[in-house]
Amino acid sequence: MIRPFPSFRSRRPRCPAWRIGVLLQLFWSGVGLVPVPGLAQEAKVFIGFLAPLSGSNQARGVSMINGAQLAIEELNKKVVKANNARVVFELVPQDDRFDANAGKLATDYLLKKNPAALICHSSTVCIATAEQVHAARLPHISVGATNHKFTQLGYDNTFRMFGHSEQGGILFGHYVYGDLKVDRMAVIDDKTPSGMAMADQFSEGFRKAGGLLLGRYSVSDKTSDFNQALADIKESRADAIFWGGTHLQAANMIASAKRLGVKTRFLNAMNGMNNQNFLNQVNGAGNIFTLESDQQRDKLPGWKNFEKSYVARFSSSYIDVSSLRAYDAVLMVGEAIRLGNSADPRKLIDTLHAEKFKGLTGVISFDREGNLNDPVFTVYEAQGGDWKIVKVVKGR
Repeated sequence: MIRPFPSFRSRRPRCPAWRIGVLLQLFWSGVGLVPVPGLAQEAKVFIGFLAPLSGSNQARGVSMINGAQLAIEELNKKVVKANNARVVFELVPQDDRFDANAGKLATDYLLKKNPAALICHSSTVCIATAEQVHAARLPHISVGATNHKFTQLGYDNTFRMFGHSEQGGILFGHYVYGDLKVDRMAVIDDKTPSGMAMADQFSEGFRKAGGLLLGRYSVSDKTSDFNQALADIKESRADAIFWGGTHLQAANMIASAKRLGVKTRFLNAMNGMNNQNFLNQVNGAGNIFTLESDQQRDKLPGWKNFEKSYVARFSSSYIDVSSLRAYDAVLMVGEAIRLGNSADPRKLIDTLHAEKFKGLTGVISFDREGNLNDPVFTVYEAQGGDWKIVKVVKGR
C-alpha cells in the first residue's frame, strides 16, 4: 500500500533540534567558542597556558597560572559578548616542565581544545612550540620569553608582554660599565635559548661600552656545580660575573662563590630574581644586581588591589613578575574579543596587533614583530635583605 504524501502541516522539521545543536557546536568551536549546555546565549572560550608546574620552577609557574586565573574570574564577572553571545572564559593550564619536548606535547593537547589564544612562558618552550601554534592560527602570547628570536620567526601571531633580551641585555651592559664602573667581566650561561641570548646581548653591550670580557663559560641548566668556572674567574680577578640563567641556579652559584672565596659582584637580567624568596636563599647577600623588564610595583595604579586579591584568593604572598604579565595577557585577550566582537583566533591576531590595552603593567601595544612597544627596564640592587631600585630605563 502506498502511503499518502504528508501535508505541509504534518511534515516533521527537516532539521531537528539535535542537528541544529550539532551545527552550532561546529560553528562555535571553529571560531574559538563552545556553547555552554543549557545556556543558549552563552558560549565558552578556552585560553591555554603552558607553564612549569613541576620541578625547580614550579613556584614561578603556579604564580603565573594564579595571575591568569584572577583575570579569568574578573572577565567572567563582566559581560563580554561575541556574536551576540555572552562569553564564559575558562583557563586550561598545562605543565611544560620547562622542556621543549614536553611543551610540544602539551601544546598538542591544548590545540585540541580549540582555544582562542595560547599563553607560554620560557624562551625554550615558546620558540619550540611557535610553529605548531602558528599553523593553528591563534595568538601565541609570551609572558616570559626573553629571547628576541621568539618574535623574529616570521610569524604574525607571536606577541611578547615585556621587553626582550636584545633591548635589555645591551642596556644592562652599558649600565654596568658606565654606572657601576665594572671594567673586567666574566660571563656564564646555562645553555638554554634564553640564557645564551641574554648572555650574548649583555656581552655585546658591555664590550661596546668599553668593557673587557675575560671569559665566557657554559654550564647545564640542571647543574649546581659551578666550581671549574668559578675557580677560573677567581684567578682572573674579574670585577663582576654576569649569569645568563634562572635565579634558582643563581642562588647556587652565589653560595658556591662564597665557599670558594670569590669576591665579586653578581649580575643577572630578566629572570625574576628581584623577589624576597631569592634573597632568603642567598641569606640576604649583597653586591647583587639584576635588570628586569618591569616597573616598581608600588607605582603601578592597580598593584595594591591586585596584590590584595591575589593573596586572598591563593593564600600566597609570592607573586612572580610573570604573574602580572599573565594577568594582563588574559584581560587583553578578553578585551580583544569584545572589541572585535569575535573569538575567532584568526581575527584576534589582527585585533591584538591594532589594540592599545591599558593593563596592570602599563599600556600594552605591539610592533609589527609582536614586541611590546616602549618597554621599561628597572635595575635593582640587593641591599640589607631587600631590593632597592637604582635606575629605570626606557627601551626602544
